[in-house]
Amino acid sequence: MGERPLPYLQDNQMKLPYSTLTSASLLAGRAATDNNQCFGSSTGQPLSEGTYAEPLRPQIHYTPSENFMNDPNGLIYANNVYHLYHQWNSKENVPGYQNWGHATSEDLLHWDLHPAAITPDNDDGPFIFSGSAVIDENNTSGLFDESTSPTNRLVAIYTEASSEKIQSQHVAYSTDGGYTYTKRPEPVIDINNPEFRDPKVFWYEQDSKWIMIVSLASQHQMIIYESKNLIDWNETSRFGNVGQLGYQYECPDLFPLKIEGSDEEKWVLITSVNPGAIRGGGSGTSYFIGDFDGKTFTPIDTAVREMDFGYDDYAGVTFNNVPDGRRLWIGWASNWLYTGNVPTEPWRSSLTLVHELSLTQVDLTDQHQALALRHKPVDLSSLITETVKETNSPMSSDSIDFPTKGAVDLSIDVSFSSETEASKSSKSASRITIESEDGVNSIEFGVQFSDHIVYVNRANSGWSAPTFGSLGATSITIPDDNKVNLRAVIDHSQIELFVQDGIHFASMVFYFQDGRVPARLRYENEEGVTIDHLKLDALKSIWEC
Repeated sequence: MGERPLPYLQDNQMKLPYSTLTSASLLAGRAATDNNQCFGSSTGQPLSEGTYAEPLRPQIHYTPSENFMNDPNGLIYANNVYHLYHQWNSKENVPGYQNWGHATSEDLLHWDLHPAAITPDNDDGPFIFSGSAVIDENNTSGLFDESTSPTNRLVAIYTEASSEKIQSQHVAYSTDGGYTYTKRPEPVIDINNPEFRDPKVFWYEQDSKWIMIVSLASQHQMIIYESKNLIDWNETSRFGNVGQLGYQYECPDLFPLKIEGSDEEKWVLITSVNPGAIRGGGSGTSYFIGDFDGKTFTPIDTAVREMDFGYDDYAGVTFNNVPDGRRLWIGWASNWLYTGNVPTEPWRSSLTLVHELSLTQVDLTDQHQALALRHKPVDLSSLITETVKETNSPMSSDSIDFPTKGAVDLSIDVSFSSETEASKSSKSASRITIESEDGVNSIEFGVQFSDHIVYVNRANSGWSAPTFGSLGATSITIPDDNKVNLRAVIDHSQIELFVQDGIHFASMVFYFQDGRVPARLRYENEEGVTIDHLKLDALKSIWEC
């Protein structure tokens, strides 16, 4: 198998050939190859020919260069760079040898890959599970001296899974801004439990202290701790046994958001459920809205709010320390029901796009409002190569070929006339099909106006498995103007659908067969239904220089 040229690696902002750096200082960057592709190996080694050009490889969603990835963790903005750490088996394309894979970005689109940031001491563990990262500028932990710049004082708080099947919370510290870490050998919290993991830590300004929320997974509880120094922790409260229980709670997050159009602030508590999620019985994410006083989270209601209505969004968490105050979130775009079997090599799994989250009042019905999260994907305008089609003229049915076999960003406004006979039947629908060039494989999404339903259907996408559910759907309230906005970001093997400006969201993966990729859009509208606006942008790969 052929090899690509050695990537260049970044050290103290200087570009140096790979051979001049020691393994401890490898910071893999992106380097142009002959076909104008940008790559960075997460192992610091040359990449195999064709890496990041595979037909099933997402072109605008993050994937590791090789091997198995799952939960994003340790998300933080430091020294003008976004750090994305994630669960990664650096040895195989299945879960197992868990450590913290690492990538960085300046724009949340283009990612430079780095060697693993925190790794097990031995092949049989203890393994490095999910967690979070903070900047300890004031050295509250006492882990730093004056030789380390305050902005480089990163502390990772993570779960260590021992060979004795006990999970405990540990810290590691970085003096170089998050590229390498030194592990503190003793745990900071150990309650002698085998299902105690995924700490999310943040600074609580009102009381000048650190807060941790961590999952007591098999008891369906989240424990909240407080600390002045990141080392000594005191439990303040527990939250759980409400909402969607499933088999286990995992990957919590807790953060404040102001309600859109208001100065009122609420707190959002996210929990991932696996297995036993509402949709398909596998992995899923739900959240609660409430108040937090620095010790206790109190929900405003007992509603079960789903993060999305697709099958492939799990373990999502938000970035710490974002300078402009935005709440930025990213999720794992897979499902434990089938993630170890999907037909991708040499990697498995991708992440969603980064989303900005906000909190808004939503019409659940024409008589009931409730608070819900809104998802807005990161700005993709820098990736647009051309606007393939844009029109404000009403359309009923047509097809549009994609100019390249890459990703596209589609935005449409669909409306229906309540005066037609069709609107009184089950036929008031708009269907959008994304298909391969030969039409053999496809996915479909659309609106059923009469049933107040939006959906994504991957039944005809090619690869399947007994647990690979086909239909993701949710109810929506049709507004008085009878218009529904759909935005679909479609990649080689992944779709993210945003409905009504992100009030509803779905993440679904799909796997066309025999080298096929999305190549054409077809839309069909029943009588009385029209597309009033359509804009289709072609997007270049994030791995292009």
